[in-house]
Formats: sequence, C-alpha cells, structure tokens
Amino acid sequence: MKIGVELRALGDAGELFADARALEAAGADSFWARQAPGGDDPWALLAAIAAVTWRARLVVVDATPRPDAHVTVERLSRGRLVVAATNGETLTVPSAEGEGERWSRIDFPSSRDAWRELALRHEAQGTAGLVLPNDPRLLDLLRNPDVIEDRSDIKLAFG
Repeated sequence: MKIGVELRALGDAGELFADARALEAAGADSFWARQAPGGDDPWALLAAIAAVTWRARLVVVDATPRPDAHVTVERLSRGRLVVAATNGETLTVPSAEGEGERWSRIDFPSSRDAWRELALRHEAQGTAGLVLPNDPRLLDLLRNPDVIEDRSDIKLAFG
C-alpha cells in the first residue's frame, strides 16, 4: 500500500521542508496539495517541496489550472508532478497503463490496529494508496509499519 502525505503550509516553512525530507526518506510515495478556499497556492507549495525532495511524486488536486505554474513545478520536480482528479474522498492518479490508480484520502487512524484495518480494507478494494494528513505520528508509522503495540503516545520531532 502506497502512502501519500497531504501537506499544508502552516507554521514554519523550515519545519515543513524537514518533514518532507524525513517522510520521503521513510518511504512516503507522494506529497499532495489541494486548492482550498482562501488557502495556500498548491502550485507554490509543491514547487517548494520539489526543491527539497528527490523521489516522491508531487500531486496537485482541485487546483485552478495555471500553465505557467504547471511548467515551473514540472521543471523543479524533474518530472515528478502529477495532476489528480477527485471524486469525494476517492482520488485518481493517472498511470502509464491509462486506467489510473485509485487513492483514498483518510483521517489519521486512532491506533495501529485501526491503521491495519484501514489498510487491509482499502487494499481489498483495490486502492493503490492512502493519503493521510501530515501528522507527527506518520513518520513512526512509515518507519515501523510492522510494529504491533500501540505507539500513539510517540510524538516525534521532524528534522
């Protein structure tokens, strides 16, 4: 199951960049940004993330088309930019095969048991990946996916 991280430019930009680098190193497949009313520009956010990451895909969702921004992010990311379509909580990422990958946007699970149940259920439904909000517990989940005991009390500092 692939893991995507939904990013928002809240707080210190340096922390966001450190989060992105740490999450990518831990195995996050992609970083997602969406257009929100009165929110940050997802194109600018992904351009900044492109500058500090090297492998993870950069996915823009529900953004106002801006050809100039699209070209800039595409260049900075060295071809990692993806424009996804949305239908509620189901997201579709174009793939080379033409059908597209189905992803689901979910809230951060309350425990490791809840995480395992969510992942198994979505995998059985043919979901390619899950998009979770950037949360301090996500790094632990990515680094230690097979740990069984509840580690929800861990609060890791990124970077």
